[in-house]
Amino acid sequence: ALSQHPTVNDDLPNRIISGLVKVKGNVKEFTETAAIFDDGSREDHVDAVIFATGYTFAFPFLEDSVQVVKNKISLYKKVFPPNLEKPTLAIIGLIQPLGAIMPISELQGRWVTQVFKGLKTLPSQSEMKAEITKAQEEIAKRYV
Repeated sequence: ALSQHPTVNDDLPNRIISGLVKVKGNVKEFTETAAIFDDGSREDHVDAVIFATGYTFAFPFLEDSVQVVKNKISLYKKVFPPNLEKPTLAIIGLIQPLGAIMPISELQGRWVTQVFKGLKTLPSQSEMKAEITKAQEEIAKRYV
């Protein structure tokens, strides 16, 4: 089951359709030149295997301001830590959209600027936490 957003580039769907990339299930075992899958199928003449297992992240330099639990982070609208007394910290770009990240990061930056300047306000800590919980539940329905 997926617990994180998959990253898909523009070439992948066409390569799957054309047969250049094969989508397979879990690997049961490897032999010297083959991969055998849980469903009993096998790929022979395997030259290389790429383990794209993802990564973990942490913010040890921020003490308790931003906590990562099971490689997940609780940020209001994917930007603001809800536990701060005042919104003095924002995390921009820590999002995995299904589209381009740069325009999203730019919009996050514009919003953060408005909050830091006092032109926009954030909800209460309890409201932010409730919205974070709701968003995490929606993600869990979709990916887990």
